Amino acid sequence: MATKRMARSHGSHSSHGAGLTGRRCGFGFLLVVDFESTCWRDARSRRPEIIEFPAVLLDANTGRIEAEFHAFVQPQEQPVLSEFCTALTGVTQKQVDEGVPLRICLSRFLKWLQQLQKEKKFLFSSDIPSCAVPEAELCAFVTWTDWDLGVCLHYECKRKQLWKPDIFNSWIDLKATYRAFYNRKPKGLSGALQDLGLAFVGREHSGLDDSRNTARLAWRLICDGCVLKITKSLDKVGYYFTSFLY
Repeated sequence: MATKRMARSHGSHSSHGAGLTGRRCGFGFLLVVDFESTCWRDARSRRPEIIEFPAVLLDANTGRIEAEFHAFVQPQEQPVLSEFCTALTGVTQKQVDEGVPLRICLSRFLKWLQQLQKEKKFLFSSDIPSCAVPEAELCAFVTWTDWDLGVCLHYECKRKQLWKPDIFNSWIDLKATYRAFYNRKPKGLSGALQDLGLAFVGREHSGLDDSRNTARLAWRLICDGCVLKITKSLDKVGYYFTSFLY
């Protein structure tokens, strides 16, 4: 597992007024995740397991990436990666063999996140009011589609009987938000960026690069005046309810 701190500005739209964007967004920080999982050309009944767990913390007031988390995860149910999986994601057998089980990865991620929450003074809606901090800003998870938190992590934790904190149970689906705000259907994350004059930076289907690019897209939406809101939540028994944005 590697943790990196970065201070980078994204995109060319900071002139829209960075000082007010966090208030317009409704969140002071956005935590972007984009998991990579085991996959096969013909998946049939095989269930995906997370093999790459990245997270990128975006300051919604400035558009800067404040911190990153990254870990490779050992799949337990199907420990040998398919050639198709490695070709698609770039994740190698050696990387997952040297990774950690999901249980340990989650523990390390939460430790990293708790430290960040102390430093940056933010909390999630599920923390209120038990962990309320004066002048703390709200943070929300951001994903590209509901798959990462609504399917992949949710059902893997359920199958493996792993404890999953409530913070993972609500998020902003940026694909749905993009479609509603710009009134057009994006052709993938790369296509959504391209439609706005932005090039995808890095390798597509790399979890960390996908997370960074999703953060860039989130910042562009904020700069263009989009009010980001939670789009999906899971209740205690795992069923969806939706908060419609527009």
